[in-house]
Amino acid sequence: MTERLYYTDPYIQEWNASIKEVFQEDGKFYVILDKTAFFPGGGGQPEDKGFIDGLQVKSVFEREKEIIHVLEGKPDLAEVKCKLDFSKRFYYMQQHAGEHLLSAVLYDIYGTQNDGFHMGDEYITIDNSMKNFTDDIINEVEKRANDYIYKDIPIIDYFVDYEKISNLNLRKPCTVEEDIRIVEIEGIDRIACCGTHVRSTGQIGLIKIVKTENYKGMTRIYFKCGQKAFEDYQQKHKIVATLNKNYSSTDKEILDKVTNESLQVKVLSKQVKELKEKLMEFRAEDIVKEVNNLTLFKNFNEETFEEIQIINRFIMAKSHSINILVSEKDKKVILSHDGTFDLNCGKVFKENISNFQGRGGGGDKHCQGGFLKEEDLNKFSEFLSYEINKYIK
Repeated sequence: MTERLYYTDPYIQEWNASIKEVFQEDGKFYVILDKTAFFPGGGGQPEDKGFIDGLQVKSVFEREKEIIHVLEGKPDLAEVKCKLDFSKRFYYMQQHAGEHLLSAVLYDIYGTQNDGFHMGDEYITIDNSMKNFTDDIINEVEKRANDYIYKDIPIIDYFVDYEKISNLNLRKPCTVEEDIRIVEIEGIDRIACCGTHVRSTGQIGLIKIVKTENYKGMTRIYFKCGQKAFEDYQQKHKIVATLNKNYSSTDKEILDKVTNESLQVKVLSKQVKELKEKLMEFRAEDIVKEVNNLTLFKNFNEETFEEIQIINRFIMAKSHSINILVSEKDKKVILSHDGTFDLNCGKVFKENISNFQGRGGGGDKHCQGGFLKEEDLNKFSEFLSYEINKYIK
């Protein structure tokens, strides 16, 4: 059985070890050491990374009480020097301890439990049984958790027999019956856990909830701890400072200024949309004059497809014709009519557009399609121009 240094000293970064066994599968080498600080993952915490004799540790896992290290090469010596990626490990330790503390505060104040825990590279999530997670609750929970951080309360761990579990008043029932390891924030929380943690709440540094969302009848809570929370503050401070500079504002004024400008933009956008609609209506009136023998074929070079759609809407209302409007800019085409022709536009597209490497569809009176190549767009447009003649009476 491998000696687990990550339990006896979670802060160890380098150590020497003896190789007990090496075997090879699928071009990779699997190494078992007499002792290791590489955590194999578990309890929601990812596996550690690092090097063994300069060879990168690609993966770590546990099998039959042995810790197995996956390398891309075979170590040359039986005695090896191991080095842990401690910056990543300490991140995991801060986040994992922070998760315990935040969950304990939620349990203590509201009696809620977690039913999911994920530790990512940018944030952590827990799925908590509370359904309505308000801003007031966030503020209360954050304040209590960070007050515990300021008190620098010891975090200890120890193994116990299953028979003694009932006397420990764990926050959550234990699901294993052997090798039971308890992680305890003294006087605050006690739970079975196999992960690595900092030695006191002070080393968590900071806990900040960044987002919450409803998830399967629970609340998914996104939060950051320690260095990640500090980096998040730095990034957001930079954003606020830039906004203050651009708006000649202060932290207290900036939200009102941005809100007011956003409202002004909405008003102006509405006015622009109305003016564009009116302009497209005038454009449609001119285009309708080009109708020849109840058909209209029009190429557009500059207009956006959104503008062409508006023009088409007015044409359908103003003209008794079958219309083909082509956007060379966006490589799209519209086929439409006013509903008085025995032409199912959607059916024509469905049966033919794929033959021209296009995609699209629609209803009886209106449909549209798009193409990757202008050549295919032009060929299909020519096909439509020929096809609609069947429906002119």
